[in-house]
Amino acid sequence: MIYRRFLFSLLIGIFSFSYGKDLLFPPPEEGGKPRLKYVGEIPPKEYEEESSFFDLILGKENLFEQQPDFLGKIYGVVAVKNFVFFTDTAHKVVYSYNLKTGSLRVIDFPIRFELPMGLAYSHKRNVIYVSDAKLKKVFGFDSKGRLVFAIGKKGEFKKPVGIAVDDNLERIYVVDTFDHRVKVYDLDGNFIRGFGHRGNKAGEFNYPTNIAINRKTGNIYVTDTQLFRVQVFTSNFEHLLTIGGNGNIPGRFARPKGIGVDSDGNIYVVDAAFSNFQIFSPEGDILYYVGGAGTRPAKFLLPAGMYIDEKDRIFVVDSLNRRIQIFQYLRSKK
Repeated sequence: MIYRRFLFSLLIGIFSFSYGKDLLFPPPEEGGKPRLKYVGEIPPKEYEEESSFFDLILGKENLFEQQPDFLGKIYGVVAVKNFVFFTDTAHKVVYSYNLKTGSLRVIDFPIRFELPMGLAYSHKRNVIYVSDAKLKKVFGFDSKGRLVFAIGKKGEFKKPVGIAVDDNLERIYVVDTFDHRVKVYDLDGNFIRGFGHRGNKAGEFNYPTNIAINRKTGNIYVTDTQLFRVQVFTSNFEHLLTIGGNGNIPGRFARPKGIGVDSDGNIYVVDAAFSNFQIFSPEGDILYYVGGAGTRPAKFLLPAGMYIDEKDRIFVVDSLNRRIQIFQYLRSKK
């Protein structure tokens, strides 16, 4: 009953929606300064022919060979310039969407995925990384779509899900959900170290899923899903902060999944059960939240992955609505 009351409050208490007007958060009528703007959603209803992402950006050969009829169950997302990549666990593929042309394609990678989930991108190496939870591997593909490496010798992973890249420190972070651990590699796929193990103390995990990196500080943010919290670590793997806990009020979680950090260090956490995402200050204080169950803009059904790019565009996977919703962080002028 408490859970239902909380969902109801999300449905009616977040914003007043009307077509033809900017959708801002918090709403101007509430008296606060808006800090988020709803931008739109992808994919489009109609598709166009186009060259591949790598062809347009780097002048490389076309990697796309088929046009999807419909999307299945989206999970991971990453944005690179005007392109958005996302995984489809139902169709076992990775898509690319062109924000300028509205074109959607399936990438013809030389791997038959079984359960593609996490995505990350290295600007330094120009490599896209894909985790496959069933194959128990993380793959890296170069600008020609060729397989650069595959992390995951026998027994190395139990279920790799979330992945993130820190180009400054030249690291790849892989959340191994069933091993309750984060594993760290260099950009060539060589193992550096791991941190965490199963438990409920600070620095321990119980089925962690997703991960994000603060581009300025190198801090590491991990959704510790079955403990209903987010843990923050320094780039030296020292525990810094714990956010959340089990509960049905703002600042608490029921099923935290996707996570991201904006340029001011604010922390965004998707909650699949509450159909929203919450925003916290760099210190872990709840600021506000966006969402509620539904199909209209800024409403969600089983949201999953999240990614925040260098332009503070926020991409949120709206899984059951088979779309990705886009928001813009409105940074204060200093």
